[in-house]
Amino acid sequence: MTRVRTIDAEGCRFRAASPADDDHVLGLMTEYMTWALATFEQTFGYPMGGDPGHTPESLRRFRPPSGLIALAEVGGLPVGVAALRTNDDGVVEIKRMFVRPTHRGTGIGAGLLDWLLDRCSDQFGARIVRLDSNRFMTAAHRLYESRGFTERDRYPGSEIPPELQDLWRFYELPLTPATGDDR
Repeated sequence: MTRVRTIDAEGCRFRAASPADDDHVLGLMTEYMTWALATFEQTFGYPMGGDPGHTPESLRRFRPPSGLIALAEVGGLPVGVAALRTNDDGVVEIKRMFVRPTHRGTGIGAGLLDWLLDRCSDQFGARIVRLDSNRFMTAAHRLYESRGFTERDRYPGSEIPPELQDLWRFYELPLTPATGDDR
């Protein structure tokens, strides 16, 4: 059963994106990757490499039935995005969670994460939720830890290249089948 959440983000709506939303999803994910790559280089002093752009093809792994893309909207305009994909044996991974800088600190990130966690359990029957986050994303770490995520060793299936994994934090949250999550 989906739990109701109250967040500070007045007028924010969370919903599953459809292929009709691809322009918004791709725009937000590209904005996220552009910011992340630039911040990585500024923080660690060397470029991570990679193309920040996303394509409709790159969204396939996050589409139903084995995934989900979520949008956060304020006043009908997309301001946040996140995706999840099922991996193996009851494990779901959250990826590309991003809220535009103009809307950070409003509770949208927390609401988006809570919305996704509800679906991990309810829709995908997940036992475990995993995610990774670059070490410079300290506000994200605080959010994940506030929801019960704990740091763990690198996990199989991570898209982070082995030579960069020391610059990332890997998290896990066990879910309980009867009640959804442990929060």
